Amino acid sequence: RNASKSPDPSPWRGGGEPSWCDPLGTSIMADVEIQRNDSDPLVDGYDLMEGIEADWLEEEEMSALQVIRQQPRSAVVALFAALGGFLFGLDIGYIGPVYEMQSFIDDISHGEPLGAATKGFITGVFSIGCIVTSLPMVSSLFMDKLGRKWTIMSGAWVYACGAAVQCLASDVNHLYVGRLMSGFGIGMLSTTVPVYQTEVAPKETRGALGTLYQMGITLGILSASLVDMWFTDVASGWRWAGSPRVGVALFLAIGMLCLPESPRHLARKGNNERTMQTLQWLRRGAREDYIEVEFDCVIEEVEAEMRMGEPEWGEFFSGFMLRVLMVGMAAQFLQQLCGMNAFMYYGPALFSMAGIDGTTFQVLQCSVNFLMTFPAVVLVDRVGRTFLLKWTGTVMAVFILILGTVGMVFVEIPEDCPLGKPSQCAHTAGLPYGQVHPAVSAAIVGSGLVFVAAFALGWGPVVWVFCAEIFPMKYRSKGVGVTTTASWVGNYIVAQITTLLMEHTEFGTFIFYGMFCVVCVVFAVWVPETASIPMEEVQILFEHKFGMHKRLLRHQSTFRERLLSSRPSSGRASSRGFGRAATFALRAARANSQDLSKTPKKAGMKEVQSLPDFAPTKLRFED
Repeated sequence: RNASKSPDPSPWRGGGEPSWCDPLGTSIMADVEIQRNDSDPLVDGYDLMEGIEADWLEEEEMSALQVIRQQPRSAVVALFAALGGFLFGLDIGYIGPVYEMQSFIDDISHGEPLGAATKGFITGVFSIGCIVTSLPMVSSLFMDKLGRKWTIMSGAWVYACGAAVQCLASDVNHLYVGRLMSGFGIGMLSTTVPVYQTEVAPKETRGALGTLYQMGITLGILSASLVDMWFTDVASGWRWAGSPRVGVALFLAIGMLCLPESPRHLARKGNNERTMQTLQWLRRGAREDYIEVEFDCVIEEVEAEMRMGEPEWGEFFSGFMLRVLMVGMAAQFLQQLCGMNAFMYYGPALFSMAGIDGTTFQVLQCSVNFLMTFPAVVLVDRVGRTFLLKWTGTVMAVFILILGTVGMVFVEIPEDCPLGKPSQCAHTAGLPYGQVHPAVSAAIVGSGLVFVAAFALGWGPVVWVFCAEIFPMKYRSKGVGVTTTASWVGNYIVAQITTLLMEHTEFGTFIFYGMFCVVCVVFAVWVPETASIPMEEVQILFEHKFGMHKRLLRHQSTFRERLLSSRPSSGRASSRGFGRAATFALRAARANSQDLSKTPKKAGMKEVQSLPDFAPTKLRFED
């Protein structure tokens, strides 16, 4: 009602005034009619605040691809940062085929076959390094003190040193050191890159740009498998196959000098001028008022967090934040235990048991893994995170169980094999050693490829996006650090137990991982959808999921009485402005109460008194 009295059409900031950047206004309060006095101007196509035009609202509804075309810089930045995922993929795809290279056996174990435990630790020590630097007390120290940009650069330099040590290794111990150093670098990159990508992205493209990290991983795996295949029979081929990792890491470290810092990190450091400049650079092509509203959203969120004090570990590991943390950890842990990395690390050995050339299958599955990530980039914002997680998890569960069942029933692997390794004597009943019926091989290969395709479409990319957006800015670095640590713990477990499962259960390995795929589906059915929700507002979804909205409803009844107290005579306007103003009241309650379970009745009352005197005649709450 007071829109015409405001000389400044830009969104209000701080000080208990209403926030116009909250897009959940229309979902929390819908179907609102606001009456005006006859003297108030009513301009068709304008929201409650003069200058906020309807075509700006239409710009909010643009598709992800349209926004990328309009604002390409954020996409370029996110794409370059995805080189951190590419390095991760290079390491995953590199190590599996190398175990089968004769040059590697000659140089590292001096002609003696490596035991299962040694292979497991060569693979697993990399995960140990990742766990160390992804621990929240380490990762949050780097991300909060150095910033996202400089943490990525540091991780790339550390990885380059580790990769160089691996290429020059002369025995297993040297290889352990190089793998550990590379793990330190990837731990920093895997924690920071998804956060950086989501923080520089507009909300409409956050999912698409966040999936670029997983696309980098899949491209790295494919590239490594191709390079390994080219150098299989070359003298010291395993060293040449690992050398590209050094060059890519140095390119990432140097190239990041040309990219901006995350605007949200700059805002937390109190540098509002650079925050606005960075947003203007990243959002070049967008309307100026669009950029101003995003800037106000970020500043408002930072100010609300500052009022709540500095992040404390005790608060982080308790109450609401602990519940969100457990959700993120479960997502990352399940992403590992569904069995995908068993395919990546030990694919050649696994599928040689079915009479299939392991190196050829490795290249084939890596190609499928990479290509199926492209649809995920388009679909993750269009159909949502939970839709992809549910349906791809279902496909993964079905086909990995089919793979395991077919292998256990139709493939026989004798313990004593005159041809050498037991897998070389794998055969179908009634056929000579080393011969598996073509139909059985086709069923195993087909099931494996469908599983890989489903993972690449859903659980591979979506989990990284999901975990990077579910935490409030105040705890984002700590939250992503803990969830990434959970991912690396799961990765280490898979690296260690897969060789033992293969040795004792053979195709039963896939049945084991299939059980976790079923759990993945149950998890995906439960979690809330976060697509197209600004990062500053995802917390509301989890408050509802955890039942905290029932406490907030106590505040809503008070706010409702306040907002319904005035009734001008006539007129109508959009519901968006009023919904946002009322949503501000709910956010004020949270900002003034660190633990709503302890202060459910008094929180936020002081802030409510400064609400403008809007006058709705009809109001509906949706939780």
